[in-house]
Amino acid sequence: MYWRNKINKINKISGVVTTSLLLFVLFTINNISMAGFGEHNDPDEMSKAGKFADKPLKFSHKFDSLPLSAKLRDKNMPWSETYWPSVEGGIRYRFQTKKAPNRWDLLFQTKDKLKKMSPDEIAKLSPAEKFDLLSADYSFSFTKEEIDRTKGACGFLRGLGKGWWGLCHGWAPASLQYPEPDCVTVSNPDGIQIKFGSSDLKALALYFAAEVNEREGCYCGVRCEVSPLNPFKRNDPSYMDINPGSLFIVLANLIPNGQGFVMDRTIDAPIWNQPVFGYSTKVVSDKKVSDGRREVEIGLTVNWLIEFPANMQPYGNHPSAQKKSEYTAILEIDKNGNIDGGRWTGSSIDEHPDFIWMNPADDMCKHGPKWTALDKVYKQATKNK
Repeated sequence: MYWRNKINKINKISGVVTTSLLLFVLFTINNISMAGFGEHNDPDEMSKAGKFADKPLKFSHKFDSLPLSAKLRDKNMPWSETYWPSVEGGIRYRFQTKKAPNRWDLLFQTKDKLKKMSPDEIAKLSPAEKFDLLSADYSFSFTKEEIDRTKGACGFLRGLGKGWWGLCHGWAPASLQYPEPDCVTVSNPDGIQIKFGSSDLKALALYFAAEVNEREGCYCGVRCEVSPLNPFKRNDPSYMDINPGSLFIVLANLIPNGQGFVMDRTIDAPIWNQPVFGYSTKVVSDKKVSDGRREVEIGLTVNWLIEFPANMQPYGNHPSAQKKSEYTAILEIDKNGNIDGGRWTGSSIDEHPDFIWMNPADDMCKHGPKWTALDKVYKQATKNK
């Protein structure tokens, strides 16, 4: 799914590709394994995730004191939703009639015509159109912006190889930032009744998280763009991170404290952002090595949420949306019992998460009248959550 440079804090350092190449050269020349966590893999960077952005959580690195399993409670669970693919027009896609309006369609949606439409007809418009109607914007300026944003992927030829482009970088964090909304019907300033389904409001919340939110996020790991077919792929540090020691520390500190995060669950170039809500660990062996150090071999299961199609009604904690990935790794532990590194083992060397990240929620009301109006509607739709 598409990842904006503005949001992609993993690539915030200019020349990340150059950095990766430099690390690759240094790695190859010295022909040694990366010691410790490696650059860009400091787990404490994730101590500022989500609700801890203003007051970072103090992470423990001591393996023996960290819980081996945990899951978010119901009130903190993420919600499933489509990632609103760009090839379908993003959030201007009318998911009930399976059509995305173009500029020609919008030309004929005048105020007079809209006032004559039935509530059921209005309800079948796209999230973007409803957002414009909420503020009585009959020029549909936001919907037109969405046409421009997605035009690079719309159309059969343009869409080739771009099916993963979308707003998963909004859905995954938004599902951990906002409660899942119920349906709600409101009137705009001209008395037009607008029925917002659950996915209408989720689409606008995740768009806000992806394209409007200006708060600084945190990350661990670096995006990998090395092809799995590259015979030298395991020599590239970006291919071998996220370090499993870092991942375990983040899981064992954030999840028990009610904070999920986002992971790119695939190691190759396309980004599939999924919200993480739980984990479990099986200790396979615990061996002493030199200088009082230990190596703990583990089986690690990470629980995450998959996308569901847009829907008028909320899904709730739907069990079929809950997926898991299983990994094997060795955690490296120093003489004081602190995890200070790790390495993937077995099939997990080539099948592990790429990077993890999380943004804090932003205040919609800071971003203009339209978002203030949406904030009011969203709170109305989640007042019982």
